[in-house]
Amino acid sequence: MTIIFNNKIPYIEGVNLNELVTQVPTPFYVYSQKNILDAYNEIKNKLKKKIFYSIKANSNQAIIAFISSLGAGVDVVSIEEMQRAISAGVDPRKIIYEGVGKSQSNIIDAIKQNIRQINVESFEELLLIDTIGKNIDKKISIGLRLNPDIDSDSHEKISTGKKTDKFGIGFDQFPKICSLIKSLNNIHLKGISCHIGSQIFDLQIFENTIAKMKKSIEKLSSHNLNINHLNLGGGFGVSYDNGG
Repeated sequence: MTIIFNNKIPYIEGVNLNELVTQVPTPFYVYSQKNILDAYNEIKNKLKKKIFYSIKANSNQAIIAFISSLGAGVDVVSIEEMQRAISAGVDPRKIIYEGVGKSQSNIIDAIKQNIRQINVESFEELLLIDTIGKNIDKKISIGLRLNPDIDSDSHEKISTGKKTDKFGIGFDQFPKICSLIKSLNNIHLKGISCHIGSQIFDLQIFENTIAKMKKSIEKLSSHNLNINHLNLGGGFGVSYDNGG
């Protein structure tokens, strides 16, 4: 977002900021709708896939509503984020519920909303969802979050893809989770995902992640399990040095 000065008066996308502060109580945030639109269209055109906006990035209701109006779904990590998404007009069928430590009541609330998918992080969560589905006579769409045991080479506090991190189901547990899924009657496996961390600058790390996730798809196939999508998580780095 660029501030342009005209006769020493600051403007953003033609809006006079000096006039804006007389209409809106300060302090406030100013967001560029054009920048959001341009970024969304660029990602959409390059990936040619469905886009799911992570609400934890910015839970501003206006931004959620705008991105939803463009056709995007959302990714939430709490029941509160889910409520914000629905309040902003997001179709529940475009909501993916992620996150560790989901409570039984949270899972039930998500199922009642008929959301698109719940991403499972553990054996215990998988069994809980199946039990809930059995109790209400409903098959629940799920995804599996896997832990590929890959170092994102970023700060240890934001690493989420190593074996020692608390996120996801380890690859060494994969045969066991496949067998368990086949034995459960009230879940429908739709996809797999991973997230190895943020501030990643080395593209080789992403290549290694893709290679490992492809192997997981082969393992699924060997257990006669098929998926519709693969979600590769991890944030590209942004340099905050030298004005970057």
